[in-house]
Amino acid sequence: MNRTSKTLINRTFLCIMSLAFIITASGQTKTMSKFYFQAGAGGGTHESGSYDLGIQAIFKNKWSATLSYQELSMSPKNKPEDYQGETGYALFIFYNDEVTATMNLINLTAGRYFKLGRNTWATTEAGLSYVSGEKVSFQHSQVTSTNVLIAASTSSNYTTTKENKSSVGFMMKADVNWAFSSFMGLGAGVFANVNSIQSPIGFHVKLLVGNMGREKKNKK
Repeated sequence: MNRTSKTLINRTFLCIMSLAFIITASGQTKTMSKFYFQAGAGGGTHESGSYDLGIQAIFKNKWSATLSYQELSMSPKNKPEDYQGETGYALFIFYNDEVTATMNLINLTAGRYFKLGRNTWATTEAGLSYVSGEKVSFQHSQVTSTNVLIAASTSSNYTTTKENKSSVGFMMKADVNWAFSSFMGLGAGVFANVNSIQSPIGFHVKLLVGNMGREKKNKK
């Protein structure tokens, strides 16, 4: 990732945290039904693993909006079918080192809120993303092996080069959330991002912290 992308991502994260603190400290407004910080992790296509941070607001129990940052590590979409990563062992610990591509997403999405129960709800959102990711090139190479007393390795049959790319993407996501206290909850969801670098589809589970707008039980 280049320095400009890192600076933009760092500033976005600071904005997310600052906005979360200001709104949470000021209390719930008549317009805003819920407001919370969320942190999640998950996986998806291309053998990907991901984590994400963000803030989500629910307006008048009808609409939702989210500003989030997401980082993914995945297998490159153009990886050759016969690709083999470097393998070996050291001190009897085996390893298989395969090439991965990193992608960073800054997402601004909005959509609908659906009440499912007294303290459970769902959101469906779509919007735009700033995408910064690695594009991997593969060049076929000769396999070599080394072997010493306590270690051995076999090189990959491809050499790789990585190039940083940026693009605008289209994000789609859906989540189901549950507030188990007035200030904390859990959630899970799915997402898909369409962009010119690599388009991941995945899922995540998340922790929610903030103003859950939790309803009290009706007294008979």
